[in-house]
Amino acid sequence: MKKLTILILLIMLVFTNAAIAKKEKQTDNDKQVGYLNIQWWDEFNDQNLHDYMLILFKNNHDFKIAQLRIKEGEQIVKQSLANELPQIGLSGNVERILRASDQYFGPNMLIPNFSQTNLLFPISASYEIDIWGANRTRTKSIQKQLEMVQQEERAKYISISGDFAAAYYNLVKCDKILKIQNELVDLQKNIVNLTQIKYNAGKCSIDDLIEQKKILKNFEEQYNTINKDRKLVEEEIKYALSDSSIEEIPDSSQSYIPKISFPDQISSEIIENRPDVIVALKKLEHMGLDVKVAKKELLPRFILFGQFGFNAYRLSNLFNNNAILSSFGVAPILDIFTGGRKVAYLRYKKYKYDEALENYKQTALNAYKEVNDTLVCAKIYSKNLQSAKERLELEKKNYNIAFTRYENGKGTLPHLYEAKERELLVEKNIVESDINTLIAIISLYKSTGGKNLKEISENI
Repeated sequence: MKKLTILILLIMLVFTNAAIAKKEKQTDNDKQVGYLNIQWWDEFNDQNLHDYMLILFKNNHDFKIAQLRIKEGEQIVKQSLANELPQIGLSGNVERILRASDQYFGPNMLIPNFSQTNLLFPISASYEIDIWGANRTRTKSIQKQLEMVQQEERAKYISISGDFAAAYYNLVKCDKILKIQNELVDLQKNIVNLTQIKYNAGKCSIDDLIEQKKILKNFEEQYNTINKDRKLVEEEIKYALSDSSIEEIPDSSQSYIPKISFPDQISSEIIENRPDVIVALKKLEHMGLDVKVAKKELLPRFILFGQFGFNAYRLSNLFNNNAILSSFGVAPILDIFTGGRKVAYLRYKKYKYDEALENYKQTALNAYKEVNDTLVCAKIYSKNLQSAKERLELEKKNYNIAFTRYENGKGTLPHLYEAKERELLVEKNIVESDINTLIAIISLYKSTGGKNLKEISENI
């Protein structure tokens, strides 16, 4: 009955550990999904972007490397925690002693051709009494390193997802501008053909014809450059997705450019959410704990040790009561002279702490500057977008005037085409300003540590 009870307890322990491991795995997955911040990207109302983000989360190798670093750090913490626990080991020794010469034990006792078998099977245990808390502090220090790695993982998710979204909208910009540029090329070809007819009829100079041909070549070169940029951005997207089944990213010239609001001002407290600032703070805490450990290394240590086992000269007697071997003791350990090594190590850790403090201050300052810089860029691009829209209204009026004049016979077709070209050029500027504003907002999102900008705006 006792054996059955023990077996049931062991089975329950195995299943409990499996359930805990499964729960921890689910928790880690939820945490990583939270790092990706799908709710923020859903604000862009772009199903393609949403689907790409899920593929990115599933396939990206940098994400997987970051996840493995977390697992590595967890095992290092477990190793440190194990050093706080008693160490128990089983060691066996079978020894056969053979001596050819006679063995004398005192003046009157002789053992000729001495031989002996010694069988030793003890269980040894040792435990360092953590009086000063050095081992516990050391484990806390290593846990701070794990927390740093966790924040670095979060930084990876924010950076890679933000860069991917920027690349995606750069692709959208290329596709939209390519479409406009193609219209410009077609219009300019018509202008060149009409100018050629005028030149053949002697109604314009060769200079006019050459000038129109130069404009056409310039438009064609711009088209080729934009097409090259589009292919490079497409490769960047496919590289990030790490999916060989994606052969070509479809045309996105009809994609909607979302209007994402952003705050006019951002509190300096927002930088506390940034992974790099948190890492710098954790590093400062980590170095502070290391200083405490270095101080405690100057104090004496106390080791509890003991053995319990069997020692016999014959195998048949090994497990008899009279073969039981046991011992117990306390070993105080104090380094009296180490040549100043421990003191030097303590000073080294203090300097590292001071360095970590300055690094934290500098990181916070850089973070504050980056948030302000990205906010300024977003504002300027937004103003440029509004200005381009106003220019477009003016160009549309000019085109309508040119169209009316052409309809009334007071204007020429080349002038009408040129008015349309000016309108298309402003449309190009609008697309560029619109996407640049969006990418600046994405940069602002990254600089705030992956904070939903809508929430910031609502809290101001």
